[in-house]
Amino acid sequence: MTIKPLTTLLAALWLSIPTALAQNADDDTPPPAFPETEIFLFDYAADKSTDALSNGVNVTSRKGYDNQPFFTKDSDTFLYARDDGTQTDIWEYDLSARTHRQITSTDKSEFSPTPSPDNSKISMVFERNLSIWHLDREDTNAPKWSLETANIEEPVGYFARNYDTGDIIYWSRYGFNVALTNSDKSEYHYISGNALPATPHLIPGTDEFSFVHRQGNDQVWIKAFDPATKAIRPLTPVVGSNHNYTWAPDGAILQIEDNKVHRWHETTGQWNVIADLSDHGLKSANRIAVSPDSSKIAIVGLPRD
Repeated sequence: MTIKPLTTLLAALWLSIPTALAQNADDDTPPPAFPETEIFLFDYAADKSTDALSNGVNVTSRKGYDNQPFFTKDSDTFLYARDDGTQTDIWEYDLSARTHRQITSTDKSEFSPTPSPDNSKISMVFERNLSIWHLDREDTNAPKWSLETANIEEPVGYFARNYDTGDIIYWSRYGFNVALTNSDKSEYHYISGNALPATPHLIPGTDEFSFVHRQGNDQVWIKAFDPATKAIRPLTPVVGSNHNYTWAPDGAILQIEDNKVHRWHETTGQWNVIADLSDHGLKSANRIAVSPDSSKIAIVGLPRD
């Protein structure tokens, strides 16, 4: 199966996947390369209003695509998508041992690794059928289709999963909308159109999700969705044009714009710059993840020199 090209915006902000991951056997044209990205690990001081990041280290430091870090619950490791030149697999980085371990090894690409709270399962976007799959840590060679019970065949670009309730919110790969479904039952609820290509998130300490929405007046907002009531609640406009963001355990939202880390909290309703990544030797930074114990931040970017 070949993946059809998306719009310029989607290609830039989504996964930057090559136009075709699968080539005809008689086609000698090599597939396009994945974009060059690195993952940098920082110490994070959540109580500091400025210079909140320190001790940054490029923990991938190789030629290729290393992206979409997601910390496991114990904050000891993070999962990420890593390419081999033609497709991606899921890898894991151990913070203490400073080692990398390959989790999946397939002929199709996997993206957006999302571990369960007990770290026994990993969910992902799997190019096998452009949908959400999961695997057991004890049997990584037997992935299962997470939306089989719900019978949702709509191509997925990004998703967030609540393992406790089975709820899954996903961004439609070609529809530019977000919808709610469930891994354990036949359920579908259309949430909103005009959703931009950005990972939805399970909001810490709740069963609500957040997603990015372009309003009719062209303002782009991060909004909360409650699966129980189906209510949508505006939270804050994004900063600038980068729609990638993450939640910290204390309820703050972190986003990178203009190579600076911005932080927002509902108690203040304000965005504040907490770090300039140029001072840490980074450029083109665009994606961020916070460890569950709030001690570490992983940032996707490139070394400045």
